[in-house]
Formats: sequence, C-alpha cells, structure tokens
Amino acid sequence: MIQRIQSLYLLLAALVQILFATGTYFTYKVLDISYSVKGSGIFNSEGEKTGGDMKTLILGIGISVLGVICIFLYKNRKQQIKLCRVGGLLTIAEIVFIVISYFNTKEIAENGLSFGYVVFILPISTFFFFLAAKAVKKDDELIRSVDRIR
Repeated sequence: MIQRIQSLYLLLAALVQILFATGTYFTYKVLDISYSVKGSGIFNSEGEKTGGDMKTLILGIGISVLGVICIFLYKNRKQQIKLCRVGGLLTIAEIVFIVISYFNTKEIAENGLSFGYVVFILPISTFFFFLAAKAVKKDDELIRSVDRIR
C-alpha cells in the first residue's frame, strides 16, 4: 500500500487540497478596504466575514478525504482508478469555480486584485490524481500479465 507510487501521488494530492481549502485565493480593494477571498468566505481587513459561503472549503476537504480513501482501496484497483479520476475531475470543477469567482470579483474590484499561492498549486492536485490513476492502471495491467503467465 505505502510502497506503491500512487499512494504517494494520492497523499500529495490530498495535502495540496488541504492547502487549497485553507488558503487565500485572492485579495482585492474596494473603497480603500482590503478584502480577501478564502475557502470559508470573503473577509475584510479586520478579519470580519462580509460574505461568501463555504462551498470551496467543503469541496477541498472532501476531495482530500477522497484522496486518502483512494489510498486504502489498494485491493480494489478498478474502484481506485475510478475514484482517482473522479478526484481529478472534481479538482477541475474547483478550478472552474475559482475562475468564475475571480471574474465576479473582478467586476467590483477597483484595483489591487492579486492572487494567492493556492490558486497556482491547485492544478498540481489535478495532475497528482491523474498520475495516481495511471499508476494504478499500470499495476493492474502488470498483475493481469502475471496471471496470464500462470
């Protein structure tokens, strides 16, 4: 289980998702008040929540839990491949959600719109999920070829 490279990929994908869920996506200014958009909502410079919801926080934590669950499904490779692909697709949906959120915020922001580091590490999670799916498929093919030899 731990010796397999896909376990490492899935663990890294889960860690990136946790970083994403708890980090700041972007900051902007409106009328000299600084706002930051995070997974748990939109906060002003004093730290008070001014809007938003926890969709991306819940989605990010859910995807990281999915990655950890996939690690322990090593006996059922077909299901593990499917869940890895689902995790990658959910991460792509998360990217789309952040892009939509960015364009909605861009309309009301006067200036000073800047991205946080978590926006740039999110595609890495997608990459790790698809790498894990590929590695599981490779293991499955290897086991099938050994079964044919017997």
